[in-house]
Amino acid sequence: MKAQLYYLARKIFSQELRNKLKVYQYDLKKKVAPVREKVYGNFTTGDLGKELKKKLPDNFDVLMVHSSHSAMLPMYTGNLRELLDMLLSICANDRTLVMPAFFFGERKYHYDLRKYFTDKPYFDKDKMPSQMGMITEIFRKYEGVKTSLHPTHRISALGPKADELIKDHELCKTGCGQGSPFDKMSSMKTVILGLGTKYYQCMTQTHSVEDVLIEKGTYPTTFESIDIPITLKYNGDEEFKYLLMHPDKSEYQRKLHPMVRKVLSKEDLQEWKFKGVPFFYAWAGAVQQKLIKAALDGQSAYSK
Repeated sequence: MKAQLYYLARKIFSQELRNKLKVYQYDLKKKVAPVREKVYGNFTTGDLGKELKKKLPDNFDVLMVHSSHSAMLPMYTGNLRELLDMLLSICANDRTLVMPAFFFGERKYHYDLRKYFTDKPYFDKDKMPSQMGMITEIFRKYEGVKTSLHPTHRISALGPKADELIKDHELCKTGCGQGSPFDKMSSMKTVILGLGTKYYQCMTQTHSVEDVLIEKGTYPTTFESIDIPITLKYNGDEEFKYLLMHPDKSEYQRKLHPMVRKVLSKEDLQEWKFKGVPFFYAWAGAVQQKLIKAALDGQSAYSK
């Protein structure tokens, strides 16, 4: 039911109105916070760490984290730095922690990339903040973290596979396609973890499936491509000329939930709630392989 309401809102309301509704929803959640806290109780960072260690599989090398700190409140009593430290402890020295550091323009442009980059055709990798929540920005600035060079789908990584993941992202035709960090994660033992969010709201690995097949011309839905020239800045004064191939999906409605649940098993994707907060984990390889197979069989997440 929540998935259907989510898709319905995306279909009916503009991005600007959805942003206003999110603010209203946030204000409403603050008002009912005492009730939710009384119903579900509280949990600390230590409690969450124990829950994740109990739920997550043992045999992974990369942990890709999508999160919504606000969605975990007021039940979660820890702070963002504690949350990051806990995730780093799960990865320790032999695993790689990855987070999105995406950038999708500015609110005054209604997050229209074409309009934004037409006015401001440059992207400074080191200075532009992540728009994926404060924890992703804290992680981006964390000592030793490497970031990929890409104007929209930049990632941050720390660990043994960080260099391999970020390498040559600027040479990719699309943000999530062939050779991107998401394409690479699908061939590694990568667990995608959702904290306080549902997979159909955030799992970028599904876009990797689309981008890979769009580049090959084999995705069942055809999109017009908008090519956007951008100057990428990095390491202070170095520059790279990049042509962003941005598939125009504005005429389509994306409904991921029914297709994913049809093709992925419970071992591939697990969802649960802890103290009223939604969590999920999925294997990136299974997401990539099975959704590519479904797409090649004619199944698309998009409709007019």
